Amino acid sequence: MTPLDLFELWAPRQSLWARWAKPALFAELPPGLAPSNQPIDVPKLDVQNDAQTAIVVDLPGIEAVRIGIALARDGYQTVPLFNAAVGPSAVLSAVSLINMQPLVQMLADSAPVLSSLTLPPEAPPAFLLDSRRQSPETTIVPGKFDNRWLVFPQDFPSAAFLKTHQIQQVIVFQSAPVPAADLSHVLLRWQETGIGVFVYNPAGNQQPQLVRVQPPSRFKSLCYTTLAAMGLRRNSAGGFGSMIPQPSSG
Repeated sequence: MTPLDLFELWAPRQSLWARWAKPALFAELPPGLAPSNQPIDVPKLDVQNDAQTAIVVDLPGIEAVRIGIALARDGYQTVPLFNAAVGPSAVLSAVSLINMQPLVQMLADSAPVLSSLTLPPEAPPAFLLDSRRQSPETTIVPGKFDNRWLVFPQDFPSAAFLKTHQIQQVIVFQSAPVPAADLSHVLLRWQETGIGVFVYNPAGNQQPQLVRVQPPSRFKSLCYTTLAAMGLRRNSAGGFGSMIPQPSSG
């Protein structure tokens, strides 16, 4: 299975939402990556497929993939937005600020399940994020691979596009009580146009709860994207991730 094969299982090109899928993580995968044949514990969700509902999954990497598989089985089209590089080699996972290797393997392990599904191009979207994106798992020092990342409004469809395709509400799967700051820049734009925003904790027993998204810092500021990306490291293949250089001795 090639990286392109895997990417197209997660974001088939005929899907209405495929244009927003991020290829950066998939572009770095080894050509021979194969499923491990380990069974995937796919959760049973209480949220039913609704053509007027979009999903945003903002959970730790592996859990986001597991939820994504469950949503795909329920008729949602997954849209992977993982925008961090793995690193130059598997060995690098030990020095990456965010270890992406388990997530990558889970993406590969899902291939048999996804290949058995046939979804219509207009299937409602389930956007997948990794809630660890701004939470380094090791000390930020020279010699480490810095693959922290953020989401921006342009990473998602506009409110007008969603409403044109009959999306009237969005459910955010997350464990936190309020949306992450970077995601709030997206959700509040949607909410201002009348799209309902709900928060749902899949580990809890409650139904999705309607929320009022609070304006994040620099909301709709022209300089927000530039300032928010300061300190992050772009990757030449796309997305975020590069080595933290050693300080110059000169």
